[in-house]
Amino acid sequence: MEGQFANTIFYGTVAGIATLIGVYMIFAREEWARKNSVFFLSFSAGVVLAVTFSHVMPEAVENTHDAYTIMLATIIIFYILEHTILIRTCRDANECELAHMGLTSFVGIAVHSLVDGVVIGVGFEAGFTIGFATAIAILLHRLPVGIAISSLLLHSGYSKKKTLIMGWVIALTAIVGAVGAYFFLQGSETETIGILLAFSAGTFIYIGASDLLPETHKNYNKANIALVLVGVLLVYIISSLTGGGHAHTHAH
Repeated sequence: MEGQFANTIFYGTVAGIATLIGVYMIFAREEWARKNSVFFLSFSAGVVLAVTFSHVMPEAVENTHDAYTIMLATIIIFYILEHTILIRTCRDANECELAHMGLTSFVGIAVHSLVDGVVIGVGFEAGFTIGFATAIAILLHRLPVGIAISSLLLHSGYSKKKTLIMGWVIALTAIVGAVGAYFFLQGSETETIGILLAFSAGTFIYIGASDLLPETHKNYNKANIALVLVGVLLVYIISSLTGGGHAHTHAH
């Protein structure tokens, strides 16, 4: 139990730190970070999708009969939210009016960061293998998130000080989500874990298919294809080193 809590805290914190690295990269080398963020996104897309289909989804299906329905519902809900409430990451100031950026996107990304933390907590409740794979997928796409939100806030007219504070808030929400999930899930039945893992899988599929991959299409480069494949390969290498397939959950 102590090991599970330690892992949850550690990887939730690392996810937050990854976000902050992206934030500070914008302050240190804005042009380089913005120019190369698509490569981080390509690699992240491969990792996120591979983790979803090789770890999170199989575990969800094993633990709840409604897994596929929950995944689909999650994807649809995120789509509706983005389409109606405009909580989406707008990475190109030329494509979005400044009025729709700034605070709205900050709230959306903060909520997304909270969900990331919850997903980490759910993963470690299911077992170390799936927790580790899930945490790796999350922390790898946190860096581009930090770059994106910092660029967005600065271009929306926020001062560097406010942008930095908001970046820290987003980083901390990942830790809050992870710790909250840990305490909420203590003593939960496998059905509950399965439902939450199905939600996690739906979240990952949506992020990969609607946010990460489309961005790589906007910046055609053969390196994008290679990095997506490297991301997928990395997940399977890590899986083989940490025990292969997905871990089996067990009721408390």
